[in-house]
Amino acid sequence: MKTRRARKWVRLGKRVVSHLVLILACAFALFPIYFIVITSFSTLPIASITAQVLIPKLSQFSTASYHAILFSQSPSFTSLLWNSTIFAGSSAAIGLLLAAFTGFALSKFNFPGRRTFVYFILLISLFPSFVLILPFYLEFAKLGLIDSYLGLIIPYSAGAVVFSGILVKNYMDSIPDDIEEAALVDGLGRTGAFFRVLLPLCYPILGLAAFLAFVGPYSDYALAHVFLTSSDKWTLALGLYNVASTDSGASNYGLVTAFAIVMSLPIVAFYMAFQRYIIGGLTLGAVRG
Repeated sequence: MKTRRARKWVRLGKRVVSHLVLILACAFALFPIYFIVITSFSTLPIASITAQVLIPKLSQFSTASYHAILFSQSPSFTSLLWNSTIFAGSSAAIGLLLAAFTGFALSKFNFPGRRTFVYFILLISLFPSFVLILPFYLEFAKLGLIDSYLGLIIPYSAGAVVFSGILVKNYMDSIPDDIEEAALVDGLGRTGAFFRVLLPLCYPILGLAAFLAFVGPYSDYALAHVFLTSSDKWTLALGLYNVASTDSGASNYGLVTAFAIVMSLPIVAFYMAFQRYIIGGLTLGAVRG
């Protein structure tokens, strides 16, 4: 009887400890988000993390930072959002289309040097993006593409093809060849089988690839800082840096955190809209690949 009761208390103790560890881990993970949100509404100068900052009074809340970000800054937030959407949306669309063809060719076609080409793409994907900034800049300067939309869309799209092409290829490897062969027997060509049979089966991984291809250019600072010189073509990342580097931003963290929160809302909306495909790509694509 005592042994059974002791085991019961041991199991209860383990459960309590595990729950406490999980609560602490969640608090540790969520604290930065809480601090950013609180700071964005605060009227206090944030010089250090204090109890007054973490647990503010109702009278200390204000939307002045959001009003300044949305309506009082130059260039306007609308212009920055429009530019980021053009760069990220165009790059994701072009990169995803080319990645779908690349993954299909690498998965379903047998041609000499296919494995070497796959290894070459994997090797390219290991290079950090800032290593390619100088070659891109020198080449695009000769072509007159500096400070233009096309000058950024091309490298962003190329990056999406390299990474997403491997994702699509690994996912298509899990699709039996019998499915494509059945489509060919029914009278479809290779192109028809790709668009009408294989591509719909790849929606989960394509959703994940589209999300990653959009988030990268949307939040990129390095390439945009080098390639864009006119403020009317600035992206949200450049706008955030501009706010943080000004005297008002350096002394008022509320402006910076408010900008960061508003900037993240389109990403959250994108994720919520394609959540089913993104999660499907993360689970099915990772396991099948």
